[in-house]
Amino acid sequence: MMPLVPVRYLVLSVICFCFLIHDANAANCLRFAEEARSAIKTHVAAVQRFEHEASDRLKGLDSRPFEFVRDEAKKTAAIIAEPKALADEEDLKRCRNFTQPIRRICAEATMLLVEILEKHVTDSKPAHDKERYAGAMAECEKLMDLTPLKSAIRGTE
Repeated sequence: MMPLVPVRYLVLSVICFCFLIHDANAANCLRFAEEARSAIKTHVAAVQRFEHEASDRLKGLDSRPFEFVRDEAKKTAAIIAEPKALADEEDLKRCRNFTQPIRRICAEATMLLVEILEKHVTDSKPAHDKERYAGAMAECEKLMDLTPLKSAIRGTE
């Protein structure tokens, strides 16, 4: 009878361990959106500030050169589009419930701003797809629960 008692504890431990592993994977899928928001919301707000500065620059209200704003936007884009975080986000396709690729959406919007700023560095009157950028950034802002910005870059000001 003595050897049976330790075996019971071992079996019970294995069963509990299996439940803990299952819950940890499910939690990732369930809390992904709020975890992504908390990780990048301040960076997306910074992108809005860079866009606002660039918009002011176009109106002659800001003296910072486009190179400065572009470089700061690039740094922020690198944080938002951190490769490991994007890979983890891609892995969430295994989840039963649909999960929006929040980081990827915001990273793409930020890179569009960087491209626009790069055009402003090389040309005083560049052409860019305002609607495309406005749509991409508006989607990111919506996911971050941020108020959409009105700016000359988007053509909404």
